[in-house]
Amino acid sequence: MMLSRSEFKLFWSNKLNLWLVLSYFLAGILAIGLGNISLQSELENYRVADQHYQSDLSHYQQQLEQGKLEPGYMGYYLLNPAKLSPNAWSTLFRGERDETSNHTRLRLLGLQSQVNGAASGNIQAQQYGTFDLAFLWLYLMPLVIAAMSINTLADEKSSGRWPMLLSQVPSGIRLILSKLAIPTLIITLTNLALLIAATQLTPVVIDLDWVLLFTQILLYQLCWLAVCTWIIFLNKEASFNYLTFITVWLVFTFFLPGLTYLYQVQHQKAGEDAAIVFEQRQYMNDSWDKDKQADFDAYLAKFPQWNATQLLGPDFDWRWYYTQQHMSDSVVKDKVERREDKQLTSYQQGQNFAWFTPVLTLKYSLNRLADTDMLTNVSFNQQIRHYHQTLRDYFWDFYFNDKQLNAADINAIPSFEYQRELSSNHLTALLKLLLIAGVFILLTLVQMRRFEK
Repeated sequence: MMLSRSEFKLFWSNKLNLWLVLSYFLAGILAIGLGNISLQSELENYRVADQHYQSDLSHYQQQLEQGKLEPGYMGYYLLNPAKLSPNAWSTLFRGERDETSNHTRLRLLGLQSQVNGAASGNIQAQQYGTFDLAFLWLYLMPLVIAAMSINTLADEKSSGRWPMLLSQVPSGIRLILSKLAIPTLIITLTNLALLIAATQLTPVVIDLDWVLLFTQILLYQLCWLAVCTWIIFLNKEASFNYLTFITVWLVFTFFLPGLTYLYQVQHQKAGEDAAIVFEQRQYMNDSWDKDKQADFDAYLAKFPQWNATQLLGPDFDWRWYYTQQHMSDSVVKDKVERREDKQLTSYQQGQNFAWFTPVLTLKYSLNRLADTDMLTNVSFNQQIRHYHQTLRDYFWDFYFNDKQLNAADINAIPSFEYQRELSSNHLTALLKLLLIAGVFILLTLVQMRRFEK
């Protein structure tokens, strides 16, 4: 007990440790606050978009009452909102949410031109990045752990206290481990405090996901503590310890993730989104110079549920226009599906690389929990396609069957409801972190034997 008290006093006597812990905690609170601000801003944008949508519906209802509503114009101009609704954890872990589009407004035109021709996400956030709790844990926490523990042995030797300390304890290894227990406990309590603070400052609640997340954070700490302990028992000077840790940190944090990114990019065809948009628009542009009745008949043969009761007239007909918009989506359907298959393959490749670095492991797990990863982006696009088809089915029932719109029909226009991907990476992440930590624990045990000799 006296040793523990003296070690605590010695730990806090170093003002650097105090400032590190305080700065780390305040940075965590700042990250939570910034995440909450981003969430509220996002919700406000959705609210404004919904207000505009309701205003548009009211406008069309007024036109309907005045006998001025042309249903074809409504399908062309009405912008139907579709948003990727954030969950509570996306407040803390932004992931790819700022890099991809999470809100769009759809018309009854070619879908791929609409979703691929718009800006993908927040351009400013893509340029400067986002400071969130994931950034703190993934990149800064290892540095804080190292700063408080990496020279536990080297400092004692350089100060000349090591022989005196050894005379008071039966084992030098036990003394070092007891010293390492102090920063371990402090970092653990600080991370626990941050997670509890998140439940008070954000919509996050304490549930099974919360418990599993905290368990992952503990194992992530264990990985980096195992790295530090292994370096300590190499029994080298302080400069060597710092250099070795920075090397390991760079490999886990930048080198392996960088290789993963380059490998993923190499297996994806650059510019495919632009190619899809070009081919779709080219088809639609060419349709104006073709036999419209022949194209219309070809469409009805492919989609017989919309067999029209009347042929096209000599003037412009909305039915032909919308069928060709649909066909422009159909001609690029295979390309869209191949692109999504490549995205899913890329995601799985990243998961495979994550077996070799705790940073990627925890990153994938945090983004999956927050529903801010590539799986979410693919799912969102698939749900948008389904919603767009639902809009087609709804409006074309009026266009092709010569039905009249009324006020109730305008209010009954289908709305988009995002369905979250329920899969999680909790168990896989726990296993990966445990294995990586196990490797460095084994290396540490080997060095302990050499240290005793």
